Amino acid sequence: MRFFIKRNKSLTRRVLLAGALAVSASAVVPVSAQQKPGDNALTARRVFETLQDPSLEVLKPTTRLDMLDYWDVDSVYKAKNVLDGVSWLENVAPDYLKVHVSPVSDLEIKLLPSKKGDVVMTIYTVGGDGQARDSYVSFYDSSLRPLDRGLYLKEPPLRNFFSIPKGSEVTVKEIETIVPFATVEYSARPGDTAIEARLTVADFLGQEDYERISPLLRDKVEMMWKDGYK
Repeated sequence: MRFFIKRNKSLTRRVLLAGALAVSASAVVPVSAQQKPGDNALTARRVFETLQDPSLEVLKPTTRLDMLDYWDVDSVYKAKNVLDGVSWLENVAPDYLKVHVSPVSDLEIKLLPSKKGDVVMTIYTVGGDGQARDSYVSFYDSSLRPLDRGLYLKEPPLRNFFSIPKGSEVTVKEIETIVPFATVEYSARPGDTAIEARLTVADFLGQEDYERISPLLRDKVEMMWKDGYK
């Protein structure tokens, strides 16, 4: 039996879901598989269906299709993954998709325009239960072949996450001593090519160190896409 929660309680949505579940197995055509003839445009959901990436290995292709089918009838399907955990979709748009792979890990899929064709970016973020959230960003071409990450993402230096006024007692050198290993959470959004980077130092710094640098810490660093984030 499949378990799901409603995203919209309208009668129309309930009727749609009931109809979808009532159709016999032999007659069912997955909503995610339906497409207009000749429509081969790359979308975030198609990437989710087929991408071979370590972060998605816990979700079988059939499970991913089920998650999308329920989303299309306005429901969130709490899918059981191969580790006996639970995964679910948070957002699905033509150029963006976010899936909670587990309670402590998320994957975002974002389509980006490029002179050489669409670029697919994935952001895999892990953190929770006392662990600082940290992201790993990957890039693929329109055929989902891996691209050189260094050509598309120049990670911001630690000093970019701080606003240090002239004459401040706290220097960049001191901040680099307090934060020797920076953890950064990246996030994308639908309808926009910019990404945000957030330094997650509050999750592991001691109280005294955090109080010293927190007044200078920026909420986020926004990075704009110009055939790469540089």
